[in-house]
Amino acid sequence: MRAAVLSRTGGPEVLTPADIVTPRPGPGEVLVQVAACGVCGHDQADRAGLLDIPLPAVLGHEISGVVVETGPRVTRIAPGDRVAAKQYATCGHCDPCTTGDELRCAERAFTYGGYAEYAVLRETSLLTVPADVDLVAASVVACAVGTVLQALRARARLRSGETVLVTGAGGGLGLHGIQVATALGARVLALTGNPNKADRLRQLGADDVVVAGNTAWQSLLDATGGRGVDVVLDNVGHPDVFRHAFRALADRGRYVLTGQVGPAPLRLHPAFLFAKDAMITGSGSTLTSTFSDALAMVADGRVTPLVTRYPLDDVVRAFNDLDGHRVTGRAVLVPATGGPA
Repeated sequence: MRAAVLSRTGGPEVLTPADIVTPRPGPGEVLVQVAACGVCGHDQADRAGLLDIPLPAVLGHEISGVVVETGPRVTRIAPGDRVAAKQYATCGHCDPCTTGDELRCAERAFTYGGYAEYAVLRETSLLTVPADVDLVAASVVACAVGTVLQALRARARLRSGETVLVTGAGGGLGLHGIQVATALGARVLALTGNPNKADRLRQLGADDVVVAGNTAWQSLLDATGGRGVDVVLDNVGHPDVFRHAFRALADRGRYVLTGQVGPAPLRLHPAFLFAKDAMITGSGSTLTSTFSDALAMVADGRVTPLVTRYPLDDVVRAFNDLDGHRVTGRAVLVPATGGPA
């Protein structure tokens, strides 16, 4: 089968298209013919060597496709099922797994293998895709939609009518965060470094767009009549963004971090935190229940996954575009066969 193989870490050029042996599913696993696989910041970190993974490796966790074979002890998924994967597989039977908090599973394992024509995936990482959801779009739902849904609903406890600031609004998480926040009934402010994206952000549901700069915090306060925002969905985790976004946070506001684009740490005087009586927290992944709800939001049209397609063999170009901030939404790798329908 064709795959993009990471044999060493570095720039985009270290990903090499190659022919490798098609894997076979073991107990609790299924073989999926890949329709599409998204490319996200976690993949950039793996490629750059920021995360410790065994090499050679086939990256890719934002996977969708059709099941072609199942291994022993698979009970829920069958050949022919249209499926999509979430970021982690779990054991499926421990207390966290059976009580809906599977991200605390001691056997949690990150999903890999999507940069290929076929991928072996744990059954516990998969959900079936509704018939009216395109498989290419479905590939990014768990990560790009589910991540922000979990951050806003489970961590920030967002309520209808509240105001949400979405940072990195023009990126893969931000574009979907705007849509999810709007679907949850929030008023949405979008913070972006690119003024050329303002019209698109408004089309997706942003009520106001603020361009990053020295006075961004003041513009954000002005947009809320001086009150500040109830929730910050920070997909960037950069000190310059944090400084402005936290300053614009309302009293008793909730600040949720979902990503970090650089190595610099955030700095905060505790006095600023307790003066606002604010909460800062993180949200790192997607529960199965959240993934299911995210798929339902896509199926009924409340959220539209935004993807830019690349042939699997063009993986280097996809990463170059991603590194250069030239991708709208998520970059998605599609096998040369086009994947199953």
